[in-house]
Amino acid sequence: MKECDWDIIGKFFSGIFVVVAGFINPTETYLMALVLAFGFNIFAGLRADEVKIKLQRIIPPIYLKNFNGNKLKDSLFELLIITAVTYLLKGLVELMQLNGSSAYVVQVLVAFAIYYYFTNGLRNLQKAYPKSRWLRLLYHLITFKFKEFFGDDIANIMDKIEDE
Repeated sequence: MKECDWDIIGKFFSGIFVVVAGFINPTETYLMALVLAFGFNIFAGLRADEVKIKLQRIIPPIYLKNFNGNKLKDSLFELLIITAVTYLLKGLVELMQLNGSSAYVVQVLVAFAIYYYFTNGLRNLQKAYPKSRWLRLLYHLITFKFKEFFGDDIANIMDKIEDE
């Protein structure tokens, strides 16, 4: 290829990068929050699966015991699907020319995803630390499972109140 062709290709890819960055920039904080919630969920899942990290001095430097790569692959694919669908809907709302509504769409969808990741992470931490009452309380407060948390007697009383 000629030198001129490389220059055109470079301009083309830099243009695509600018368009993608401009599309994601107004909602980048939501995307960062989603990635942080995803990281929390992965960390909690590793703790629940009792994955042990053993450092070694020879290559490879890190050895993971009880690690299942398929779970991580599936989780990364799930994050990709959530992000792709969210930004696809953002693009569709922007094509409808509804001023400012596209950021709201991203905000709501990412909030649902963060709720899912956070509750799943707390459930995994409960498996890892079954004696922690604080984790159990936090999980039940967040998922609104007060009946299950307080036991059968309180659950029966709450059911009677709801039936009245």
